[in-house]
Amino acid sequence: MKWKNIKSLFVVDDGSDKDSQKIKAPNPPKSKEKEEGNAIIKANKIDKAAPIENNAPSSGKQVAEKGMVKEQFVNHLLKAIEENNMDGIDYLEFKNTLQSFKKMPMDEALRFQSALTAVKTMGASEQKIFDSAQHYLSILAKEEASFKKAVERGKSQKIDGELKRIENLKIARQDKLKKIEEMKKEIESISKEINGSSDKVMEDQVKIDTKRNHFYASYEFVVNQIKRDISELKKYSQPPNTEDNK
Repeated sequence: MKWKNIKSLFVVDDGSDKDSQKIKAPNPPKSKEKEEGNAIIKANKIDKAAPIENNAPSSGKQVAEKGMVKEQFVNHLLKAIEENNMDGIDYLEFKNTLQSFKKMPMDEALRFQSALTAVKTMGASEQKIFDSAQHYLSILAKEEASFKKAVERGKSQKIDGELKRIENLKIARQDKLKKIEEMKKEIESISKEINGSSDKVMEDQVKIDTKRNHFYASYEFVVNQIKRDISELKKYSQPPNTEDNK
């Protein structure tokens, strides 16, 4: 069966812009039939109305989006089915026939029975339909396993690597913080030494100024006495005036 036909069996265009890459699954059956054939169809049906729930707690942190049907993944999975399409009339032809009865006024049980009868006339058997459906499920399971490995590789390469880098950055930050604390202690010690030296300078300056003041006070005390004595000596060392004595 051609790719376009296979895709039409599982999805229908929702009429939106192609760039949006949104698709929707065919309308689900109106009744809840429990036939085994119906169970196979439901196992392969993509239901856009039932997105994968994200159980991450609501917080300010970023969380993954809820799982939604994306065309790129649907196309990938259906291409895997196309590449492994079994020869002859199988599940895909049964599903195609089942859809052809969709618009007819019949319930789900009758629709499935009619489709089964139709494909039997083309040479298929009920067992072939079940076996081929299981075959396609196994193909999809392999794709799921391959995708899981790719996700793990991506996690290992990106997330684990980034987590290791974050851990290294934390260690580097802690080392820097330790050095900052050591520098703070050194700065505090230097500041104390500066303050102590400043106090010593002030103390020494006061001592020197005090000593200078005492010296000059003493100096003036002695010098002034000498100057006074010289002045007095000059005054009293003049010979007496005779004319004044007559």
